[in-house]
Amino acid sequence: MQPIDKFAYIPLCAATALIAATMILLFIASVRKTSKVSFVFFLSLLCVLAGAIFTAVHPNIIYFSLMLAAAAFLVLPYAAIKAFSSKDAGESDEDGKPGAINGGKRYNVVYEEVDRSLLDIQKELLGRAAESISAPGALDSILEHYAKQIIEYTHADGSMILLLDDFDDVISVKHLEGSFVPPYLLPENIPHKQNRVDMSMKYAQFPLKDNIFGEILSSSKAELITEPAKDDRIVQNEKEDFLRCGSYIFVPLIAQSQSIGVIALSRDYGNELFSDKDFDVAKKLADIMALGVRLITIHNDMVERSNDEKEGEISGRIQKSLLPAKLPLLPGITSGAFFSSAESICGDFYDLVVARKDRIAYVLGDVTGKNLTSLVIMIQIRAMLRLIINTQQTPATILSWTNRGLFGEADKDHFASISLVFYDSVAKKFTYSSGGTNPIYLYKAADQSFAKISDDTMPVGMEKETLYADKELECESGDVIVTCSDGLIEALNLDGKQYSASRLEKIIKENHSLAGKEIAKRVQDDVKNFCGSAVQHDDQTLLCIKVQ
Repeated sequence: MQPIDKFAYIPLCAATALIAATMILLFIASVRKTSKVSFVFFLSLLCVLAGAIFTAVHPNIIYFSLMLAAAAFLVLPYAAIKAFSSKDAGESDEDGKPGAINGGKRYNVVYEEVDRSLLDIQKELLGRAAESISAPGALDSILEHYAKQIIEYTHADGSMILLLDDFDDVISVKHLEGSFVPPYLLPENIPHKQNRVDMSMKYAQFPLKDNIFGEILSSSKAELITEPAKDDRIVQNEKEDFLRCGSYIFVPLIAQSQSIGVIALSRDYGNELFSDKDFDVAKKLADIMALGVRLITIHNDMVERSNDEKEGEISGRIQKSLLPAKLPLLPGITSGAFFSSAESICGDFYDLVVARKDRIAYVLGDVTGKNLTSLVIMIQIRAMLRLIINTQQTPATILSWTNRGLFGEADKDHFASISLVFYDSVAKKFTYSSGGTNPIYLYKAADQSFAKISDDTMPVGMEKETLYADKELECESGDVIVTCSDGLIEALNLDGKQYSASRLEKIIKENHSLAGKEIAKRVQDDVKNFCGSAVQHDDQTLLCIKVQ
């Protein structure tokens, strides 16, 4: 052995230590997933390490040479594949197109796996929608799941899902996930703090124009924005790091050729920009997600409609039980009435209260709305009127009292038009008052005239201080008093023409010689013949009093 060979173990030991350190670092990188490390590197390094240790124990260069050759044999096929394969996704283009900016994160996404498993992703996403469709808060749950999935497959830092509100013509945020940088001007009253900005974004709404979300939904066109500073649709808020715009993907959610919302993705400033491949993956996933969202919204609409129908059926039975089964025979007059509901829950009602001989009260009411609130208000009005009618108060005072009692109980969208007619069978005279738009008509047999005798006033329940006026009416044999809801006068036929007061006048004049019940029946038949199969959107109610 040459004298210098005595010191060969020193660089050999140093090489062994360096190889061991390299293996440890590669293992840490693999566990932390900061880089993909092929098992080939571990095997080749292990060969070299084993050769170095064996040579140190048994000093013979042949052992180290054999293990070094084995390591080279392992690396050679991998190097050949890499040398002649296409460029990895996420690497910089030869023309210098940037991947990451300002030293930010880079993403090594295996897009081929996304493409190959797209069908599996679709099954999973739609299956998730089907499983949660009947669960409470199904839409919120599925939106959260979808947001997390699209972040995972596109490596976005944050996502925002917005859905269209058909009634208000706005697009509203329904879910916010991760770190999403707002691309719009924040309201002046929002402090530039992360938690306050995030809270503001969760409840944000946008019109369908003059903002990036509305534009994407209206145009049904996806957008990839990698240079937000050059796009006037993207607003850069203040210079806080969490508000600095990075890159964005905006994709419309389209189901059955209809835009129902938008999904927006963002990467933070300083991180790798979204690529064309990210954009393609986002569009594919958005198409699948739109179907899932549409599935749940259709189900929710069907359930709501079914519940409304059941609710309406029950409420309709309650309402019909409150209407008089038939109008009683009274001295000196005959009476008739009918009502036809446009919905399951009808806002119209009529009543006849015989308090005593000098006080027989006819009531016709029309409550706004077609829901349970309308029914509750109708019941309240009916109960108050029946209670107060048994006092000595006049119709106008009774309406004023009812107005005060109802005010504050109903919201601003629920009030009532009421016609109140008293008949004194002893004095043979009528006293009446009206609140709202229900008309009261008088047919005079003496001159065959027909005229509206009531005034349009403030509806009951709208303003607390409203006062109503009393009017007296002397009637003779053959005179007819008719009151009805505006749904009857405004009933439409298939040509879009209204039934009108003039047509009502014609029927009253033609049938004035009949009893009150028969006159009401002729009007009802005429309205049906006029409207035909046209769908009506308001209730039709009529009350008729014929002086014998």
